[in-house]
Amino acid sequence: MSSFWEPLRHYQLYGWTSFVLALVLMPLAMRVARRFRVMDYPDTFLKPHARPIPYLGGTAICLAWAAALVLALSRGVEVRLLLPMLLGGLAISTLGLIDDVRGVSPKTRLLVGAVVVLAVLISAGAGFRLVDAITHPIAKFSAYFFGVQIPPVPEVIAIPVSLLISVFVVLGACNSTNLIDGVDGLCGGVTGIISFGFFMLASWLASWGYSPPGDPVRLVLAISMFGAALGFLPWNFNPARIFMGDAGSMLLGFNCGMLILLFAEKGIARWMIGALMIFALPVFDTTLAMFRRWRAGRSIFEGDRSHFYDQLIHRGWSVRQTVLICYGLTVLFGAIGLLVTWIGPNGVPVIRTRYAVPLYGLVCVAVALGASLAGLTHPEDKRHTGVATNSDSSSATAEAGSQL
Repeated sequence: MSSFWEPLRHYQLYGWTSFVLALVLMPLAMRVARRFRVMDYPDTFLKPHARPIPYLGGTAICLAWAAALVLALSRGVEVRLLLPMLLGGLAISTLGLIDDVRGVSPKTRLLVGAVVVLAVLISAGAGFRLVDAITHPIAKFSAYFFGVQIPPVPEVIAIPVSLLISVFVVLGACNSTNLIDGVDGLCGGVTGIISFGFFMLASWLASWGYSPPGDPVRLVLAISMFGAALGFLPWNFNPARIFMGDAGSMLLGFNCGMLILLFAEKGIARWMIGALMIFALPVFDTTLAMFRRWRAGRSIFEGDRSHFYDQLIHRGWSVRQTVLICYGLTVLFGAIGLLVTWIGPNGVPVIRTRYAVPLYGLVCVAVALGASLAGLTHPEDKRHTGVATNSDSSSATAEAGSQL
Protein backbone atom coordinates (compact mmCIF):
# COMPACT_ATOMS: atom_id res chain seq x y z
CA MET A 1 0.00 0.00 0.00
CA SER A 2 1.31 3.44 -0.95
CA SER A 3 0.52 6.75 0.73
CA PHE A 4 -2.98 8.08 0.10
CA TRP A 5 -1.52 11.48 -0.87
CA GLU A 6 1.12 10.08 -3.20
CA PRO A 7 -1.20 10.18 -6.27
CA LEU A 8 -1.82 13.88 -5.65
CA ARG A 9 1.92 14.57 -5.75
CA HIS A 10 2.32 12.55 -8.95
CA TYR A 11 -0.74 13.81 -10.82
CA GLN A 12 -1.14 17.42 -9.70
CA LEU A 13 0.71 18.57 -12.86
CA TYR A 14 -2.32 17.68 -14.99
CA GLY A 15 -4.66 19.57 -12.70
CA TRP A 16 -2.47 22.67 -12.74
CA THR A 17 -2.16 22.45 -16.54
CA SER A 18 -5.91 22.38 -17.14
CA PHE A 19 -6.56 25.04 -14.47
CA VAL A 20 -4.09 27.57 -15.87
CA LEU A 21 -5.12 26.98 -19.47
CA ALA A 22 -8.83 27.30 -18.69
CA LEU A 23 -8.20 30.47 -16.72
CA VAL A 24 -6.24 32.19 -19.50
CA LEU A 25 -8.34 30.89 -22.41
CA MET A 26 -11.61 32.37 -21.13
CA PRO A 27 -10.91 36.00 -22.22
CA LEU A 28 -9.95 34.73 -25.69
CA ALA A 29 -13.12 32.62 -25.84
CA MET A 30 -15.21 35.68 -24.95
CA ARG A 31 -13.61 37.76 -27.71
CA VAL A 32 -14.12 35.02 -30.29
CA ALA A 33 -17.73 34.51 -29.19
CA ARG A 34 -18.50 38.22 -29.54
CA ARG A 35 -16.69 38.40 -32.87
CA PHE A 36 -18.73 35.55 -34.39
CA ARG A 37 -21.91 36.27 -32.38
CA VAL A 38 -21.86 32.96 -30.53
CA MET A 39 -23.99 34.42 -27.77
CA ASP A 40 -26.73 33.26 -25.42
CA TYR A 41 -29.58 35.71 -25.95
CA PRO A 42 -32.11 36.26 -23.15
CA ASP A 43 -35.80 35.46 -23.20
CA THR A 44 -38.54 35.72 -20.58
CA PHE A 45 -38.65 32.07 -19.58
CA LEU A 46 -35.61 29.78 -19.76
CA LYS A 47 -33.01 32.54 -20.17
CA PRO A 48 -33.84 35.45 -17.87
CA HIS A 49 -30.44 37.15 -17.95
CA ALA A 50 -30.66 40.80 -19.00
CA ARG A 51 -28.04 40.90 -21.78
CA PRO A 52 -26.43 38.51 -24.29
CA ILE A 53 -23.66 36.44 -22.70
CA PRO A 54 -20.83 34.84 -24.73
CA TYR A 55 -20.79 31.08 -25.15
CA LEU A 56 -17.58 29.13 -25.87
CA GLY A 57 -16.60 28.78 -22.22
CA GLY A 58 -17.15 25.06 -22.74
CA THR A 59 -14.76 25.04 -25.68
CA ALA A 60 -12.08 26.62 -23.50
CA ILE A 61 -12.77 23.98 -20.82
CA CYS A 62 -12.45 21.26 -23.46
CA LEU A 63 -9.14 22.59 -24.79
CA ALA A 64 -7.70 22.84 -21.26
CA TRP A 65 -8.89 19.34 -20.35
CA ALA A 66 -7.61 17.90 -23.64
CA ALA A 67 -4.19 19.55 -23.20
CA ALA A 68 -3.81 17.90 -19.80
CA LEU A 69 -4.73 14.51 -21.28
CA VAL A 70 -2.29 14.96 -24.19
CA LEU A 71 0.41 15.77 -21.64
CA ALA A 72 -0.45 12.57 -19.76
CA LEU A 73 -0.31 10.55 -22.98
CA SER A 74 3.09 12.04 -23.82
CA ARG A 75 4.31 10.84 -20.43
CA GLY A 76 3.17 7.27 -21.09
CA VAL A 77 -0.13 7.09 -19.21
CA GLU A 78 -2.17 4.10 -20.50
CA VAL A 79 -2.71 5.02 -24.14
CA ARG A 80 -5.17 2.16 -24.71
CA LEU A 81 -7.58 3.55 -22.13
CA LEU A 82 -6.86 7.28 -22.14
CA LEU A 83 -6.72 7.98 -25.90
CA PRO A 84 -10.32 6.82 -26.58
CA MET A 85 -11.48 8.95 -23.64
CA LEU A 86 -9.73 11.99 -25.11
CA LEU A 87 -11.14 11.47 -28.62
CA GLY A 88 -14.61 10.75 -27.27
CA GLY A 89 -14.58 13.87 -25.09
CA LEU A 90 -13.53 16.01 -28.05
CA ALA A 91 -16.34 14.51 -30.17
CA ILE A 92 -18.98 15.05 -27.47
CA SER A 93 -17.85 18.64 -26.86
CA THR A 94 -17.88 19.32 -30.62
CA LEU A 95 -21.44 18.00 -30.81
CA GLY A 96 -22.39 20.36 -28.00
CA LEU A 97 -20.65 23.27 -29.73
CA ILE A 98 -22.57 22.64 -32.95
CA ASP A 99 -25.76 22.64 -30.91
CA ASP A 100 -24.75 25.94 -29.28
CA VAL A 101 -24.03 27.58 -32.64
CA ARG A 102 -26.55 26.08 -35.06
CA GLY A 103 -28.86 23.88 -33.04
CA VAL A 104 -29.14 20.11 -33.22
CA SER A 105 -32.35 18.11 -32.87
CA PRO A 106 -32.67 15.99 -29.70
CA LYS A 107 -32.86 12.79 -31.79
CA THR A 108 -29.63 13.64 -33.61
CA ARG A 109 -27.89 14.46 -30.33
CA LEU A 110 -29.06 11.18 -28.86
CA LEU A 111 -28.00 9.09 -31.86
CA VAL A 112 -24.60 10.75 -32.36
CA GLY A 113 -23.93 10.74 -28.62
CA ALA A 114 -24.77 7.04 -28.36
CA VAL A 115 -22.48 6.16 -31.29
CA VAL A 116 -19.59 8.18 -29.80
CA VAL A 117 -19.99 6.65 -26.34
CA LEU A 118 -20.28 3.10 -27.70
CA ALA A 119 -17.16 3.59 -29.83
CA VAL A 120 -15.22 4.84 -26.80
CA LEU A 121 -16.37 1.94 -24.63
CA ILE A 122 -15.42 -0.68 -27.21
CA SER A 123 -12.07 0.97 -28.01
CA ALA A 124 -11.14 1.32 -24.35
CA GLY A 125 -12.61 -1.98 -23.25
CA ALA A 126 -14.66 -0.16 -20.61
CA GLY A 127 -18.17 -0.86 -19.40
CA PHE A 128 -18.00 -4.60 -20.11
CA ARG A 129 -18.33 -5.57 -16.42
CA LEU A 130 -21.24 -3.35 -15.43
CA VAL A 131 -23.71 -6.22 -15.15
CA ASP A 132 -21.26 -7.95 -12.80
CA ALA A 133 -21.10 -4.81 -10.67
CA ILE A 134 -24.91 -4.71 -10.52
CA THR A 135 -25.51 -8.41 -9.83
CA HIS A 136 -22.52 -8.86 -7.49
CA PRO A 137 -24.12 -7.21 -4.41
CA ILE A 138 -27.45 -8.92 -5.11
CA ALA A 139 -25.72 -12.31 -5.15
CA LYS A 140 -23.79 -11.56 -1.96
CA PHE A 141 -26.91 -10.26 -0.20
CA SER A 142 -28.87 -13.35 -1.22
CA ALA A 143 -26.13 -15.75 -0.15
CA TYR A 144 -25.47 -14.02 3.19
CA PHE A 145 -29.05 -13.46 4.36
CA PHE A 146 -30.98 -16.26 2.63
CA GLY A 147 -28.35 -18.86 1.78
CA VAL A 148 -29.38 -18.78 -1.87
CA GLN A 149 -26.57 -18.85 -4.44
CA ILE A 150 -27.27 -16.82 -7.60
CA PRO A 151 -25.13 -17.93 -10.56
CA PRO A 152 -23.24 -15.29 -12.58
CA VAL A 153 -24.80 -13.97 -15.78
CA PRO A 154 -23.33 -15.66 -18.89
CA GLU A 155 -20.91 -13.42 -20.79
CA VAL A 156 -22.89 -13.73 -24.01
CA ILE A 157 -25.68 -11.84 -22.21
CA ALA A 158 -23.67 -9.82 -19.72
CA ILE A 159 -21.42 -8.00 -22.20
CA PRO A 160 -24.07 -6.57 -24.58
CA VAL A 161 -26.36 -5.68 -21.67
CA SER A 162 -23.41 -4.03 -19.88
CA LEU A 163 -22.60 -1.95 -22.95
CA LEU A 164 -26.24 -0.90 -23.34
CA ILE A 165 -26.49 0.18 -19.70
CA SER A 166 -23.09 1.88 -19.94
CA VAL A 167 -24.23 4.01 -22.88
CA PHE A 168 -27.32 4.97 -20.88
CA VAL A 169 -25.16 5.91 -17.85
CA VAL A 170 -22.86 8.20 -19.85
CA LEU A 171 -25.66 9.86 -21.83
CA GLY A 172 -27.64 10.23 -18.62
CA ALA A 173 -24.66 11.93 -16.99
CA CYS A 174 -24.37 14.30 -19.99
CA ASN A 175 -28.04 15.19 -19.65
CA SER A 176 -27.81 15.66 -15.88
CA THR A 177 -24.91 18.10 -16.09
CA ASN A 178 -26.71 19.91 -18.91
CA LEU A 179 -29.75 20.36 -16.68
CA ILE A 180 -27.84 21.79 -13.72
CA ASP A 181 -26.20 24.37 -15.99
CA GLY A 182 -29.00 26.77 -15.09
CA VAL A 183 -27.55 29.47 -12.86
CA ASP A 184 -24.22 31.24 -12.73
CA GLY A 185 -21.45 29.12 -11.26
CA LEU A 186 -23.57 26.04 -10.59
CA CYS A 187 -22.51 23.43 -13.15
CA GLY A 188 -18.82 24.35 -13.10
CA GLY A 189 -18.63 24.38 -9.31
CA VAL A 190 -20.69 21.24 -8.72
CA THR A 191 -18.83 19.18 -11.33
CA GLY A 192 -15.54 20.56 -10.01
CA ILE A 193 -16.39 19.24 -6.54
CA ILE A 194 -17.56 15.95 -8.04
CA SER A 195 -14.32 15.63 -10.03
CA PHE A 196 -12.27 16.18 -6.89
CA GLY A 197 -14.38 13.56 -5.12
CA PHE A 198 -13.65 11.15 -7.97
CA PHE A 199 -9.96 11.98 -7.66
CA MET A 200 -10.04 11.18 -3.93
CA LEU A 201 -11.80 7.88 -4.64
CA ALA A 202 -9.32 7.07 -7.40
CA SER A 203 -6.42 7.95 -5.06
CA TRP A 204 -7.88 5.68 -2.42
CA LEU A 205 -8.08 2.76 -4.84
CA ALA A 206 -4.65 3.48 -6.32
CA SER A 207 -3.08 3.47 -2.86
CA TRP A 208 -4.30 -0.14 -2.54
CA GLY A 209 -3.24 -1.15 -6.05
CA TYR A 210 -6.87 -1.69 -7.12
CA SER A 211 -6.18 -1.79 -10.86
CA PRO A 212 -2.70 -0.89 -12.16
CA PRO A 213 -3.89 -0.17 -15.76
CA GLY A 214 -7.00 1.77 -14.75
CA ASP A 215 -5.74 3.70 -11.74
CA PRO A 216 -3.69 6.31 -13.72
CA VAL A 217 -6.55 6.92 -16.17
CA ARG A 218 -9.06 7.57 -13.40
CA LEU A 219 -6.64 9.91 -11.68
CA VAL A 220 -5.81 11.86 -14.85
CA LEU A 221 -9.44 12.21 -15.97
CA ALA A 222 -10.58 13.37 -12.54
CA ILE A 223 -7.88 15.90 -11.74
CA SER A 224 -7.78 17.30 -15.29
CA MET A 225 -11.51 18.02 -15.21
CA PHE A 226 -11.24 19.43 -11.70
CA GLY A 227 -8.59 21.90 -12.85
CA ALA A 228 -10.53 22.90 -15.98
CA ALA A 229 -13.76 23.48 -14.04
CA LEU A 230 -11.91 25.48 -11.40
CA GLY A 231 -10.28 27.66 -14.06
CA PHE A 232 -13.69 28.36 -15.61
CA LEU A 233 -15.42 29.25 -12.34
CA PRO A 234 -14.01 32.78 -11.77
CA TRP A 235 -15.42 33.81 -15.15
CA ASN A 236 -18.79 32.15 -14.63
CA PHE A 237 -19.57 32.80 -10.97
CA ASN A 238 -22.44 35.23 -10.47
CA PRO A 239 -22.60 37.59 -12.28
CA ALA A 240 -21.35 35.46 -15.17
CA ARG A 241 -19.22 36.90 -17.96
CA ILE A 242 -19.26 33.73 -20.06
CA PHE A 243 -21.34 30.53 -20.27
CA MET A 244 -20.03 27.02 -20.93
CA GLY A 245 -22.95 26.04 -23.17
CA ASP A 246 -23.59 22.45 -24.20
CA ALA A 247 -19.97 22.15 -25.36
CA GLY A 248 -18.94 22.34 -21.72
CA SER A 249 -21.84 20.71 -19.87
CA MET A 250 -21.85 17.65 -22.15
CA LEU A 251 -18.09 17.22 -21.79
CA LEU A 252 -18.34 17.44 -18.01
CA GLY A 253 -21.10 14.83 -18.03
CA PHE A 254 -19.15 12.59 -20.40
CA ASN A 255 -16.10 12.73 -18.15
CA CYS A 256 -18.16 11.97 -15.03
CA GLY A 257 -20.06 9.14 -16.73
CA MET A 258 -16.88 7.49 -17.96
CA LEU A 259 -15.34 7.72 -14.52
CA ILE A 260 -18.38 6.03 -12.96
CA LEU A 261 -17.95 3.17 -15.43
CA LEU A 262 -14.21 2.96 -14.77
CA PHE A 263 -14.93 2.59 -11.06
CA ALA A 264 -17.05 -0.45 -12.00
CA GLU A 265 -14.20 -1.83 -14.12
CA LYS A 266 -13.58 -4.94 -12.00
CA GLY A 267 -17.26 -5.74 -11.50
CA ILE A 268 -17.24 -4.70 -7.81
CA ALA A 269 -20.32 -2.73 -6.81
CA ARG A 270 -18.89 -0.79 -3.85
CA TRP A 271 -16.71 1.50 -5.94
CA MET A 272 -19.49 2.20 -8.44
CA ILE A 273 -21.93 2.93 -5.61
CA GLY A 274 -19.43 5.36 -4.12
CA ALA A 275 -19.00 7.09 -7.50
CA LEU A 276 -22.76 7.32 -8.03
CA MET A 277 -23.17 8.87 -4.59
CA ILE A 278 -20.47 11.45 -5.37
CA PHE A 279 -22.45 12.30 -8.52
CA ALA A 280 -25.77 12.33 -6.63
CA LEU A 281 -26.76 16.01 -6.90
CA PRO A 282 -27.11 16.08 -10.73
CA VAL A 283 -28.96 12.74 -10.58
CA PHE A 284 -31.25 14.09 -7.85
CA ASP A 285 -32.09 17.24 -9.81
CA THR A 286 -32.77 15.33 -13.05
CA THR A 287 -34.92 12.72 -11.33
CA LEU A 288 -36.84 15.40 -9.47
CA ALA A 289 -37.44 17.37 -12.68
CA MET A 290 -38.71 14.35 -14.61
CA PHE A 291 -40.94 13.19 -11.76
CA ARG A 292 -42.41 16.65 -11.33
CA ARG A 293 -43.19 16.98 -15.05
CA TRP A 294 -44.71 13.50 -15.17
CA ARG A 295 -46.86 14.31 -12.14
CA ALA A 296 -48.05 17.50 -13.85
CA GLY A 297 -49.02 15.56 -16.98
CA ARG A 298 -46.32 17.20 -19.12
CA SER A 299 -43.55 15.65 -21.19
CA ILE A 300 -40.58 14.76 -19.01
CA PHE A 301 -38.37 16.43 -21.63
CA GLU A 302 -40.20 19.78 -21.51
CA GLY A 303 -38.02 22.60 -20.20
CA ASP A 304 -39.12 24.66 -17.22
CA ARG A 305 -37.77 26.98 -14.54
CA SER A 306 -38.63 24.81 -11.54
CA HIS A 307 -35.47 22.80 -11.03
CA PHE A 308 -34.18 22.30 -7.51
CA TYR A 309 -32.00 25.39 -7.73
CA ASP A 310 -34.82 27.43 -9.32
CA GLN A 311 -37.10 26.55 -6.42
CA LEU A 312 -34.55 27.75 -3.91
CA ILE A 313 -34.45 31.08 -5.76
CA HIS A 314 -38.26 31.19 -5.87
CA ARG A 315 -38.23 30.73 -2.09
CA GLY A 316 -36.14 33.86 -1.62
CA TRP A 317 -32.55 32.66 -1.69
CA SER A 318 -30.15 34.67 -3.83
CA VAL A 319 -28.34 33.08 -6.75
CA ARG A 320 -25.05 32.98 -4.83
CA GLN A 321 -26.71 31.49 -1.75
CA THR A 322 -28.44 28.89 -3.93
CA VAL A 323 -25.18 27.92 -5.60
CA LEU A 324 -23.37 27.65 -2.27
CA ILE A 325 -26.16 25.45 -0.90
CA CYS A 326 -25.75 23.16 -3.93
CA TYR A 327 -21.99 23.11 -3.36
CA GLY A 328 -22.58 22.07 0.25
CA LEU A 329 -24.95 19.28 -0.77
CA THR A 330 -22.42 18.05 -3.33
CA VAL A 331 -19.73 17.92 -0.66
CA LEU A 332 -22.13 16.01 1.63
CA PHE A 333 -22.99 13.45 -1.04
CA GLY A 334 -19.29 13.13 -1.86
CA ALA A 335 -18.43 12.44 1.77
CA ILE A 336 -21.08 9.69 1.91
CA GLY A 337 -19.72 8.22 -1.32
CA LEU A 338 -16.20 8.10 0.07
CA LEU A 339 -17.48 6.60 3.33
CA VAL A 340 -19.08 3.73 1.42
CA THR A 341 -15.67 2.88 -0.09
CA TRP A 342 -13.63 3.36 3.09
CA ILE A 343 -10.99 0.70 3.66
CA GLY A 344 -9.56 0.15 7.13
CA PRO A 345 -5.84 -0.06 8.01
CA ASN A 346 -5.97 -3.85 7.72
CA GLY A 347 -7.22 -3.66 4.12
CA VAL A 348 -10.77 -4.72 5.01
CA PRO A 349 -13.66 -2.48 3.86
CA VAL A 350 -15.32 -0.70 6.76
CA ILE A 351 -18.72 -1.09 5.06
CA ARG A 352 -19.24 -4.40 3.31
CA THR A 353 -20.91 -4.44 -0.10
CA ARG A 354 -23.98 -6.17 1.31
CA TYR A 355 -24.45 -3.19 3.62
CA ALA A 356 -23.31 -0.52 1.17
CA VAL A 357 -26.20 -1.20 -1.20
CA PRO A 358 -28.94 -0.80 1.47
CA LEU A 359 -27.13 2.31 2.73
CA TYR A 360 -27.23 3.80 -0.76
CA GLY A 361 -30.93 2.96 -0.99
CA LEU A 362 -31.56 4.52 2.42
CA VAL A 363 -29.89 7.76 1.34
CA CYS A 364 -31.98 7.83 -1.85
CA VAL A 365 -35.19 7.29 0.14
CA ALA A 366 -34.20 10.00 2.63
CA VAL A 367 -33.50 12.48 -0.19
CA ALA A 368 -36.80 11.65 -1.91
CA LEU A 369 -38.73 12.01 1.35
CA GLY A 370 -37.02 15.31 2.11
CA ALA A 371 -37.85 16.63 -1.37
CA SER A 372 -41.50 15.64 -0.95
CA LEU A 373 -41.81 17.20 2.51
CA ALA A 374 -40.20 20.41 1.20
CA GLY A 375 -42.76 20.60 -1.60
CA LEU A 376 -40.15 20.20 -4.32
CA THR A 377 -42.11 17.51 -6.15
CA HIS A 378 -45.11 19.75 -6.84
CA PRO A 379 -43.88 23.32 -7.26
CA GLU A 380 -45.83 26.27 -8.55
CA ASP A 381 -45.59 26.45 -12.35
CA LYS A 382 -43.31 29.36 -13.22
CA ARG A 383 -43.50 29.01 -16.99
CA HIS A 384 -45.78 31.97 -17.56
CA THR A 385 -44.47 34.49 -15.07
CA GLY A 386 -42.59 36.31 -17.83
CA VAL A 387 -40.24 37.94 -15.34
CA ALA A 388 -36.80 38.75 -16.68
CA THR A 389 -34.05 39.40 -14.21
CA ASN A 390 -30.77 41.24 -14.45
CA SER A 391 -27.36 39.68 -14.84
CA ASP A 392 -27.01 39.35 -11.08
CA SER A 393 -29.86 36.89 -11.07
CA SER A 394 -30.07 33.42 -12.52
CA SER A 395 -28.68 32.81 -15.98
CA ALA A 396 -30.32 29.76 -17.49
CA THR A 397 -29.17 27.67 -20.36
CA ALA A 398 -31.57 26.54 -23.05
CA GLU A 399 -32.86 23.31 -21.66
CA ALA A 400 -35.88 22.80 -23.86
CA GLY A 401 -35.13 20.85 -27.01
CA SER A 402 -31.46 20.43 -26.17
CA GLN A 403 -31.39 17.38 -23.94
CA LEU A 404 -29.93 14.00 -24.71
